[in-house]
Amino acid sequence: MEKEAHFDDYRDPVKASLDMLREHNDSIFIVDARNGFEDVKEDVEWGFTYFLPELKKTGCKIWGFILPEVSDIEGEIDLWTKEIEKNFRVIRAVSYEEILRQI
Repeated sequence: MEKEAHFDDYRDPVKASLDMLREHNDSIFIVDARNGFEDVKEDVEWGFTYFLPELKKTGCKIWGFILPEVSDIEGEIDLWTKEIEKNFRVIRAVSYEEILRQI
């Protein structure tokens, strides 16, 4: 069973992904959200005010969500998608391979 991650447990891996994206220009950011969970309000705010602006600075232009056709966290995904689409192309697919096919 996967456990939810919040605050530093959530943010530290995200910051590590930024470091990798800074090293590899024109990369794609893909989130495997098949076992996703609702983010706490503070993590959403951090994501919108820190993470997304920093992600844009990396040159990344595509955000992929790996999700089932219908997810238990549709509201969370919709919230993030509306914000992400302001600066990135969003691809939602059921697998990593499907995201790559859509690119």
